[in-house]
Amino acid sequence: NKAPALLAYLAVVKRPVQRDTLAALLWGEMAEADAKNNLRQVLTNLRKQFDPQLDITRESVALRSDPPYRVDVADFLRGVKAAQQQPTERFAQLAASVALYHGDFLEGVILRDAPAFEEWALAQRSRYRELALNALHDLVDLQMTEGDFASAIDSATRLLALDPWREEAHRQLMLALARTGRRSAALTAYEQCRRIMREVFATEPDEETAALAAQIRAALRGPRHNLAPPINEFVGRADELHALRRLLANP
Repeated sequence: NKAPALLAYLAVVKRPVQRDTLAALLWGEMAEADAKNNLRQVLTNLRKQFDPQLDITRESVALRSDPPYRVDVADFLRGVKAAQQQPTERFAQLAASVALYHGDFLEGVILRDAPAFEEWALAQRSRYRELALNALHDLVDLQMTEGDFASAIDSATRLLALDPWREEAHRQLMLALARTGRRSAALTAYEQCRRIMREVFATEPDEETAALAAQIRAALRGPRHNLAPPINEFVGRADELHALRRLLANP
């Protein structure tokens, strides 16, 4: 399984790499001659499948940019960077970026005799995970501001699946659920937050989270009304309704 690992490494670093470096990276605990021999065998196998993409010389190996290919990691990084630099496209770029993140970098890939590769992969994994968490957090904020609470629920739920200790994400989920009328579910989300805070940090949620839960609980106990449900929806007022949702979502 070191052939796909080598291919992934070349795709991510995007530059020629010395053969000695690759041998040490993937067979660091083997004798130098054995490591180089293994590298030759792997390169022979890779050349059979990816010859047009590989630039292999006596000194180095690289992945050519022509013919063109796509790497999800590169697209993810490009989208995160564009979201920071292009405010008008921020929403679309964040949504596209987080959609590319399906799990930790090279999740499940374990190599023998390759501590240097494992160290490199761990560093990449931590970097991409943090970028994905921050992108999801920003996306939830934008969805809440836009009044798109259903999407905010999905994004906040995904964020908490990756980082269940992020208390602000618990508040975002509670508020989005409450805004869609699911107050009981919002209080259930609060109890989940309390359980995690107690089990992991031996503490209670902070005052802001507890105050939000109290507000939702009070609304749940509020007086009911007997007004008839609306018989139709507003027609031709999409822009006005969108503006109202943004205003109501703004504290």
